[in-house]
Amino acid sequence: MKKHYPNIILISGTGSNVGKTTLSCRIIEQFVHLGIVAVKITPHWHPQPDNIPVLLKEDHLLIIRENNLNSAKDSSRMLRSGARQVYFVQNTVDKGLLKAFPAIINEIGPARPMVIESAALGQFIRPAVHFHITRPSSLTHKLQNSGIPIDYIVSFDGESFDFDLNNIRWVNNEWIIEPQKKEPTHVKPI
Repeated sequence: MKKHYPNIILISGTGSNVGKTTLSCRIIEQFVHLGIVAVKITPHWHPQPDNIPVLLKEDHLLIIRENNLNSAKDSSRMLRSGARQVYFVQNTVDKGLLKAFPAIINEIGPARPMVIESAALGQFIRPAVHFHITRPSSLTHKLQNSGIPIDYIVSFDGESFDFDLNNIRWVNNEWIIEPQKKEPTHVKPI
């Protein structure tokens, strides 16, 4: 059974450039007062500067603490949005997350509010909520069939999401999602 982490919002998506980091950043901005820890996990390997703080480095796994506010990387965007700490994880083998995730938790503690952008981490943990972002106009649009439970499929049109972020709450050290409020139905009198 997967361990439950009520302090984690997990965000995945149907491909690249569908709005995953945009959603992450909007949640971070909305809850900047909580000192959110953000994590960007990618299966793609990118060269990193020599002066970046490394938390863990192995053959197929690299965890760095993002400290660059000025790059175009998603992890820099999260830092600019107000995350207290941001970790960038490069992991080419999903099982590497079994080392990466505990390494981050050991460094920050188990109860800090977190926003994690990852398609694979849901194989190993049960977050408070898992948002899966779709952008139907994207060339990479395809719903993932990974077997990882998804709580909300959220559509992004390039500007806004079809999920009201005001329904997200941090209560007693856990993320709570209030039910979506439906627009009132206007019935014309006969």
